[in-house]
Amino acid sequence: MRTYRLCAPRTFRYTPKAADTLRQPLSFISREMIADVFDSELRGRKDLTVCFTGHRHIPEGEYAGLAAMLDRVLEALYQHGYRDFISGAAIGFDVLAAERVIALRQRHSDVQLRLAIPCATQAERWGMTHVERYERMVYHADTLHVLSPQYYAGCMQVRNRYMVDRSALCLCYLTHSRGGTMSTVAYAMQQECPVLNLAMEDACEAFIHSLSR
Repeated sequence: MRTYRLCAPRTFRYTPKAADTLRQPLSFISREMIADVFDSELRGRKDLTVCFTGHRHIPEGEYAGLAAMLDRVLEALYQHGYRDFISGAAIGFDVLAAERVIALRQRHSDVQLRLAIPCATQAERWGMTHVERYERMVYHADTLHVLSPQYYAGCMQVRNRYMVDRSALCLCYLTHSRGGTMSTVAYAMQQECPVLNLAMEDACEAFIHSLSR
């Protein structure tokens, strides 16, 4: 049975310099470009913060509908006072959610997109299409929280708990009861962090209606 080291991670923030961005893609963050920071400003805004978790694979026939539902839920949350949104920056739902937050910020300039990146080398072996979307997301993010300079067993779980611990609401895309998304949802429920599953259209409609009353 595999065990994971779920200790409190050190928090890192990536601060690019002009010369650095010319030398290498943003998806490959070198150790020299990472500096220790405190994230007290994020902890102080927990009541205004939403995190995302979801599957890496989204069926092609569901993608457009999921993006549209995300837009509606995010707008309703903004109108209800939420301003900070945390994405784990993984392939699939995480990237989609971040892109929709960027679109929301085009309408509301006080929206903040924060990326919780489990390790600096997260996108090192991704295909070019995924890397390009990752780099656009990183470029447009307001804050990067890189939790480790290198990959280690369990760093994804640490990233997931990091996000939940700093959020008042978890938006998920959950269609099967296994894997990292399920474990993150279970952890959120244990921490009494409300969860809305965007794969359940009726639940989303009810949620949007409840916020508009």
